[in-house]
Amino acid sequence: MYNHLELMSIQARVLYIHDHAGRITTINEPTNQPAPRFFWGQTVAGSIVRFHSDVPNRIIHDIIQFLNQGDSTEQLPNVIHALEKDREIRGLWMGPAFTFHETVKDYTDATLVTEENKYCLEPGFPTLLSELKFRGPCFMVTENNMAVSVCFSARSNDKAAEAGVETLKDYRGKGYAMHVTSSWAQAIRRSQRIPLYSTSWDNYSSLSIAKRLRLHFYGTDISIY
Repeated sequence: MYNHLELMSIQARVLYIHDHAGRITTINEPTNQPAPRFFWGQTVAGSIVRFHSDVPNRIIHDIIQFLNQGDSTEQLPNVIHALEKDREIRGLWMGPAFTFHETVKDYTDATLVTEENKYCLEPGFPTLLSELKFRGPCFMVTENNMAVSVCFSARSNDKAAEAGVETLKDYRGKGYAMHVTSSWAQAIRRSQRIPLYSTSWDNYSSLSIAKRLRLHFYGTDISIY
């Protein structure tokens, strides 16, 4: 069992590629998109902070000083102001981070995507189909041999995996997301890894999934681009 701070540290390693100095460089996906300039994972046990490799040392020094004054979102405006001294902020993302301390057995009946049935992804999830070798395990709920809801490993390493959940618009509200997500989490646990789930505070459908699956909240992620 990991404490909240350990879980946040594990999540940071799942989300981003780190260089030898511990700076983040790209997101942990095949596309190699740039990581945010600043990642701040807050927990009741402390915080995990990561800076992009191109953030100047003087900016890092200023931000660390702010964070040492109080480990809370009250320092967020100061952090943003410090980053803006280097260049304009392009975006901010904030939301809760969860793990699966248990899974709801009633929802673990989704279908594992295999070589034999992966064609079901093509109509609704062609991008996922093309990236399947990087996204496993992947589970789906189908209607008429077409995947209508999926859960896959959005980002992963040998320690943990972060869930990615998508449901086609016309099939939302049927509880399918719970089935695919719970089945995915069970498979990650069987692989001796930690299943993680995070979302933004304004993604109410995603927050509903977390609540119905009784996920364990361990912290808040803040990413600034």
